[in-house]
Amino acid sequence: MTASLERFLGAKPAITLHAALGRVFNVTRETWRLTDDPKRIAPRTELILAAHTASEAADLARDAAAQFPRSGFHKPSGAWWGADAEDFHRFVVHPGRRRRSGGVLAALALTAVAALGVARLSRRRDPPRAG
Repeated sequence: MTASLERFLGAKPAITLHAALGRVFNVTRETWRLTDDPKRIAPRTELILAAHTASEAADLARDAAAQFPRSGFHKPSGAWWGADAEDFHRFVVHPGRRRRSGGVLAALALTAVAALGVARLSRRRDPPRAG
């Protein structure tokens, strides 16, 4: 890999790589023009895969990078990359968030309604004031 492409791989990711434990992963493509300085110009980002297993996400990132004339894997950053005559693309696999299911949201709503009901009942049971 030429040293000119190294500057893109060492650039700080535009997305956060820190997340709570989970089993869903996303793939984001970060794209720069080859004439850009990645320390000064933020990449164009595009989420290309969401809520898949780590293996599926890595396979997609690898396959997407392989579509370019020059491509590879940058071990220190853990990202696949691809470059053509004009652009450099970095494919980053990162933890995603699980979507909350309708059941969880319904349970939260029922809990809130029950809490309001208990609060109203406790107001009615206040002892009368002694005068």
